Amino acid sequence: MMKTKHRVTIKDIAQEAGVSTGTVHRALYGKKGVSAAVRDRILALCARYGYHANLSASALKHGPVRVAAAFPSMDGLNRFFYTSVWQGFHRCLSELSDYTIETVELPYFSGTINSQAAMLSDCLKRYGRELDALLTIGHFDTACRHVVQSYCEQGIPVFLACDDTKECGRLACVQSDYDATGRTVAELLSSQIPAGSSLLLSAGDVLIPSHYLTVFGFEDFLHLNRPDLALHKVNGYHNENEVRESIRQFLMDDPQIRGAFSVSARLSVLLAEEVRQLGLMDTVRVVASDLFEDTIENLRSGVVKNIIYKDPEQQAYLAARCMADYVLRGIRPLCEVQYVQSHIVFNSNLKFYI
Repeated sequence: MMKTKHRVTIKDIAQEAGVSTGTVHRALYGKKGVSAAVRDRILALCARYGYHANLSASALKHGPVRVAAAFPSMDGLNRFFYTSVWQGFHRCLSELSDYTIETVELPYFSGTINSQAAMLSDCLKRYGRELDALLTIGHFDTACRHVVQSYCEQGIPVFLACDDTKECGRLACVQSDYDATGRTVAELLSSQIPAGSSLLLSAGDVLIPSHYLTVFGFEDFLHLNRPDLALHKVNGYHNENEVRESIRQFLMDDPQIRGAFSVSARLSVLLAEEVRQLGLMDTVRVVASDLFEDTIENLRSGVVKNIIYKDPEQQAYLAARCMADYVLRGIRPLCEVQYVQSHIVFNSNLKFYI
């Protein structure tokens, strides 16, 4: 193994990999003449030692690039989660400000004429193969899946953040491990409530992977470890009034509810409001999703006891970085799915996350 007191060079990587510097260069820039096994070995060494090729030279070789980013608009209820997603994307771009990257930003509104499918379709018609890559959220309706597949069919690499739909042909996705997240919250809540109690789960949209995978992990943990606990599940995401009413009804009908969890940021606000209004702050332990002004205030006031922080900003940042590495340097992602670790936030450690 090489010594790393000095800055690692392409010669160091070549020596440890047992290849020429030319082979390392071809592997880094995705050129022909390197087997998959050798390329993987070289990329793994580069990742281990933090070696990066000369981005400036790469950008000059490739010339100007154009990438599109499509995330939900930060207006209204979307501000709870997608403000952080946009911030992660912009943070990555700020680090690449020396390079000629034109960005086409496509804030969309689900359920409107400016939906994800419509915005992506218009972008493809306008730019076609002049686009070098697309980054978007990976939960699609059928129409949007077909549009994204059209990008892939035209040779435009697609990267996903926060949710994954492998079938669309995407090159890579960066997301939280939602199954593990659900299990973590189930373990946290079930360890703090007595036998025979009930739990309330605001389960979100059954068609959104980040929601249903979190629900699966939560339910499976309880089934295997705490089958004595009753579970009330509220499905729904887009109709705020219906979700609010269902949450309120369960809280009023079952006095044995001792814990509650929402799989999404926006629903965490509704859950906390209902617990507060019913005067159940000292009875029901609430775990909310993700850090933003409302959940932070609810944590400080005691309505929320913990926050599961999935770090959407980092998910978007790393997805954008994957896209930039591929577009600027020709480096394929080392794996199709990269996970960002979730964290449990308490009042006592909140200062480290804000």
